[in-house]
Amino acid sequence: KPTSRCPSCGGTSLRAYGFGTEKLENEIKTLFPKAKTARIDGDIARKKGEVSKVLRAFGRQETDILVGTQMITKGFDFPHVTLVGIISADLSLGFPDFRAGERTFHLISQVAGRAGRGKLKGKVIIQTHNPDHYVIQAALEHNFHAFYESEKALRKQLRYPPFSHLACLRLKGNNREKTEEAVHRLRLNTDAVLKKWSQRGKEIRVMGPVESPIAKIKGKYRWQFLFKCGSSRLLRLLLMEVERLCANDFRSSGVSFRIDVDPYHML
Repeated sequence: KPTSRCPSCGGTSLRAYGFGTEKLENEIKTLFPKAKTARIDGDIARKKGEVSKVLRAFGRQETDILVGTQMITKGFDFPHVTLVGIISADLSLGFPDFRAGERTFHLISQVAGRAGRGKLKGKVIIQTHNPDHYVIQAALEHNFHAFYESEKALRKQLRYPPFSHLACLRLKGNNREKTEEAVHRLRLNTDAVLKKWSQRGKEIRVMGPVESPIAKIKGKYRWQFLFKCGSSRLLRLLLMEVERLCANDFRSSGVSFRIDVDPYHML
C-alpha cells in the first residue's frame, strides 16, 4: 500500500506521480547530452516498423543508450551491452497477485541477463525501495534455490498454489449500482450454500467481492471473488453452484461473469 505521509516532512499532501519511459529518456538526455538515446515502449510499438528500426540502430551501435519497458527484456542479444539499469525494480512486488514475487524475480533475472553477453563484463544497477526483500536479494545473487525456498515457505503459510487450488470469479456490468448489488447478493447466496454443506463448506475460503484492481474497462464495472480450497473436487462442486446462482440471478441485472480456474493473472 502506498504511503500516505511524506517520510521527510511528515506532510500528507501527496500526489501520485508517474515516471514513464518518455520522462526517463528526457532525464537521460539532460544528464548525458552527448549520448545518442532511443526509446521502445507502447507508443513506439504502435508506429509500424519503428521497433525494428530502433533495435537495428542499437545493434549497429549507432545508439548509446536504449530506454524501454519490459518489451526490451527478452529475445534480444546485443554483445556490446555492458551496463543495464532497472528502474523501480520492486514495483511489481506490490501487485495484488500471489505470483508477484515470482514474476519480479523472473523479470530482474531476465533483464540482468542482457548485460555482459559478449567478451566484456557486464554490470547491473537495480533501483529499489526494498533492497532487503528476499526476491531482490535472490535476484542479485542469481540464487534460484534461495528464491524457491522462500517463496515456497510463504505460499505454504498462506495456502496458495501449489498448496491449494484457486478459482477467480470475474464479474462486470454496465451499471455501477446494479453490478455492486448483484455481487454482494451473490456473496450472501454463496455463504448460504457453504453453510448447508456443513463441515465441507469450512474447507473453502471465499475472498470478496472486491473491485478488480483495474476497476473499470471500456465502460464496464469490474468485481471479483477468489475461492481457495485444498480439494480440487470440492472447489469444482462449489463453482458449479456459483455458476448456477450467477445464471439465475444476473439475467435481469445486465451483469456477466467468467470463472477462471487456477488463474495465471489476478488483475
